[in-house]
Amino acid sequence: MTEKQTINIDARKLFNLGANLLVAGFIKQKPEDAKKLFKELKQGTKVRSGQLTSETTGASIPIQLELERSEYRGQFNYPNFEVSLKALLQKFDTEVRKDKELKELRTLTNQDNGGILFNLPSGVQINEDINVLMMAVEPSEDCLVVRLMFMNPDQFQS
Repeated sequence: MTEKQTINIDARKLFNLGANLLVAGFIKQKPEDAKKLFKELKQGTKVRSGQLTSETTGASIPIQLELERSEYRGQFNYPNFEVSLKALLQKFDTEVRKDKELKELRTLTNQDNGGILFNLPSGVQINEDINVLMMAVEPSEDCLVVRLMFMNPDQFQS
């Protein structure tokens, strides 16, 4: 049996990791590969998306991408997902341009599992349906999970 490792990663690095993973998986891919990844995520599959390796110890942990869409409203297909994803990445880009060092990065921490939700909700309206996409990074038993989550849009209305 191996000893359980504690990994402490700066929230800014996790933000960059998640954003880069999304860009690599959906924006810089051939459209058919991005659609294949979407289809796997839509079916509830956790998709292995690389690994994170410690610069100091050399230890590595797998990274998986996951999609939580139980709060999604309307027709869930690739074009609608792509609009939401691009809006989220645009929000990330705006955040980085405002604060290059990400010193003011807004996060919420899950006290139960140590996961981080990046408090950068991205809302998109398609027809009459409004959806809000957010990204979280959470530790799991054997990997680090980058989770895209569609949130209930009613909680964001003022």
